[in-house]
Amino acid sequence: MILTLSHQKGGVGKSTVAWNLAVSFSKIIPTRIVDLDTQRSLTVTNALRIEQGMEPIEMLHFNTAEELAQYAAEDSDDVLTIIDSGGFDSAFNRVAIIASDLLITPVSDKPFDLMGLQKYEEILKSLSEIQGETIKTHVLFNNINPSMKRFGELVEFICGSEHFELLVPVLRQRVDMAHSVGEGKSIKEYRIFSRADQEMDELFDEIKGILNIQ
Repeated sequence: MILTLSHQKGGVGKSTVAWNLAVSFSKIIPTRIVDLDTQRSLTVTNALRIEQGMEPIEMLHFNTAEELAQYAAEDSDDVLTIIDSGGFDSAFNRVAIIASDLLITPVSDKPFDLMGLQKYEEILKSLSEIQGETIKTHVLFNNINPSMKRFGELVEFICGSEHFELLVPVLRQRVDMAHSVGEGKSIKEYRIFSRADQEMDELFDEIKGILNIQ
């Protein structure tokens, strides 16, 4: 199975969400991370994890989009591959989108995120035409101000597009989230039962259900 955190816009929290999901899923199924981010953020995070004496996550890197496509062609339901895509449009990221069993696109409540989502929809439309089927992504509200309750035109746009489906869990701005990654830990390993941990558990459970992972 392949789960990809994908968005053509950077700074939306793809790496942080990918990392936390990978650590959680690694407890119940063999899990790998494909680090497509040019900054190799999760590769660095995994190195920190090793320094802490914790069980690392298997990391994969590919030199070409063709290599990634070949890996995806040999995909198995016995292993979960989580792809952390870069915040830009590229051949690598388009291969990841097409190959995925589940796409997740984090967005925040910032005004520019609506414009970014509109541009990402154009990519999904283009790939859908090529593939001859509608490619959908599950939109995740991430890094949201704790006092924010309504999402206005962003929700209207998401619900009005055949390429988007809104996930129920909402991840809000939590200091613990940034601190945990800085130590190579998931939020649960850093501070269990915190609000951030509870929110991530809700997301984990919903994704586990979508992928039918027991």
